[in-house]
Amino acid sequence: MSHTISLRSLVTRVTPQPVKQVLRSARLWRRRVQFRRYNITKTIRGEAFPFCIGDETGEIWYGPENDPVYEELGFIRDHMLSPDDLVFDVGSHHGLHTICMARHSAHVVAIEPNPHNVAILKTNTELNALQNVEVRQVAVGDSIGRIALLRDSNQGGVLSPKTGNLPTIDVEILPLDQVAQESGFPTLLKIDVEGFEDRVLKGASQILQRCPKIVIEVHTDWVCRYGSSVDEIIALLNLKAYRVWVLPYATEKVLAWDGQDFNQYPPPKFTLFLVPHPR
Repeated sequence: MSHTISLRSLVTRVTPQPVKQVLRSARLWRRRVQFRRYNITKTIRGEAFPFCIGDETGEIWYGPENDPVYEELGFIRDHMLSPDDLVFDVGSHHGLHTICMARHSAHVVAIEPNPHNVAILKTNTELNALQNVEVRQVAVGDSIGRIALLRDSNQGGVLSPKTGNLPTIDVEILPLDQVAQESGFPTLLKIDVEGFEDRVLKGASQILQRCPKIVIEVHTDWVCRYGSSVDEIIALLNLKAYRVWVLPYATEKVLAWDGQDFNQYPPPKFTLFLVPHPR
């Protein structure tokens, strides 16, 4: 056994990085091809709907019966959504938030850059016969052009020097403000972008000036991948304009924010819920 391990270590050391990336991509492709999709019933605070588990990541994230995201979705539905809302679901992945929000709002723009995820997202919108969802296959940030995206969502989102030589794909990137100019300015903005939060917010200055309701997942462990910090993200959000709630990681209740330093919340992430002060 030790000789086998030594041989594997030697092969790993001498194999060029481009070859390693091709091999990782091939393994990921094989797992996805071999995975057999199946449907489950998700129930969010008494509201049930069908949902397609489309790959291994979806099975990990959405398969458990006691899904920790239920509290987040319940709070959005019961305390934030209005029937006339235009919602931007930034980082919609396989569409769980999209489905929940589309059932209680006027229109949802589901923004997801990974074509593999988009295919599953569209399956889920069709499975739920949603007619008020627009899918945009694009990454959003603070620039226009192309960007490298990690193929495996479980590893993160946009490539950075700190994510190593994981398999990537080349995708379009736009500022969120440009999406708003094309699809309308959202009244509720949900952001889950695996540490890329600062770039998304910097590309959404026109949207933020309108003070929409915001749900944002702040990835405390991954923001440093892109040279950002929790403090920078908080500064971009202008919390003085909002009533603020927080869902710390691994907790079961959304709490009114008591002024605690956001850096004190346990990693790897926390979720903020922002509702504008009455005018």
